[in-house]
Amino acid sequence: MLEKIFTTKGRLNRLAYLKYVIGFSAASFVLNFIVGFIAALLTGSAESTLMYIMSAIVTLPLTIGTIMAAIRRLHDLNRSGWFMLLTLIPIVNFLFGIYILFFRGTVGYNKYGADPLGY
Repeated sequence: MLEKIFTTKGRLNRLAYLKYVIGFSAASFVLNFIVGFIAALLTGSAESTLMYIMSAIVTLPLTIGTIMAAIRRLHDLNRSGWFMLLTLIPIVNFLFGIYILFFRGTVGYNKYGADPLGY
């Protein structure tokens, strides 16, 4: 299952992308809450260095998974994954987010594979 999540091959439609983003966000929230709780028990403070280190370890794979899902979503829009670099530009990243969430993917086959909706 992880090879299906952590890959940049293929395409991802809007609904599947939204499910990935919500799933990764929810997992990040829950895991960081648990990490904060454990760090507070061990150190007496939720603002400890241990909490930040554990949080980074937990969040990194989820962030990578989100980026890979966005790349597959870009493939559905017939765009290269390099367009993800637009997220580094303020204001453009907001418009890019709207584009990636709401614009319909290429109907039928494109250079990144078959249509994920299977028309």
